[in-house]
Amino acid sequence: MPFIQTPNLRIHYRVTGTGNVPLLLLHGNFGSWRWWQPVLQQVPAGYRAYVPDLRGCGDSERPGYGHNIETLAADVQAFAKALDFVPEHIVGHSLGAAIALQFALELPGQVRSLTLVAPPPAEGRSVVRNADWFSHSVSRLFDVDRDASVVTLGATYRMLRHLGANRPMLRQALMRLAPTLDYDNAFIELVSDAARMAPQAVVGHLQALDAWDVQTRLRSLRLPVLVVGGQQDVLVAADDLTAFARRLPRGRIIIWADVGHAVQLEQPRRFVSALFRFLERVRKPWWRRWY
Repeated sequence: MPFIQTPNLRIHYRVTGTGNVPLLLLHGNFGSWRWWQPVLQQVPAGYRAYVPDLRGCGDSERPGYGHNIETLAADVQAFAKALDFVPEHIVGHSLGAAIALQFALELPGQVRSLTLVAPPPAEGRSVVRNADWFSHSVSRLFDVDRDASVVTLGATYRMLRHLGANRPMLRQALMRLAPTLDYDNAFIELVSDAARMAPQAVVGHLQALDAWDVQTRLRSLRLPVLVVGGQQDVLVAADDLTAFARRLPRGRIIIWADVGHAVQLEQPRRFVSALFRFLERVRKPWWRRWY
């Protein structure tokens, strides 16, 4: 299990491929590098894929703070610098999509393309004023009271973790997120990683997604962006993803009817095919491209 020490964090990661085109994959909330394991098994020649565990997740360090989108994007930048690669192509899932977008907005000269899988709304909390939209959505996954706040969800999670009872809750939530996934040994590992997540990260990620707002900056993003989602997603509606993609100057949208929130896990072959077709177009000379 490789680790890299950055100025502020010890990060666990996986890397595969021997090519010279760097590809950075960022997991979402309650996730780890394993959410990209089916993709790593299919990385084509010419690419080298890097997959870090975010702070507080997987086997990365758990400092107990710094779970806002800006700090997480800075972690990603430090990770790439420590391993001496430029993240030309970034793929992010859910929370990871927000981090990828934040990274590209702050360092547009480094990134050539973004692939955003089930990204959260660019408006953050302003989608529903004073309503904790995202935390309510996540709360419903856990059968917490519909009016639960981020604080309530965090307290519930800490209590269940202390009692050793959060695995059934997480298993149920992941089954709702990925309704077409096979519930095999790989799924059990996803639940185990989610159960090990730092409680501060659970609350911090939800607070970050509620507060995050880059809607006024989307038009400044001139690089190609592929948005991918599922019609059965219980967190992010397909219509919202389509509207999100339309606000991007070079955005494309793919919605599959038979998947939920975890496209890369539920349909890995189809996802890998779409992802690398997109990346190959991006890498062509401009006069041979189409988006």
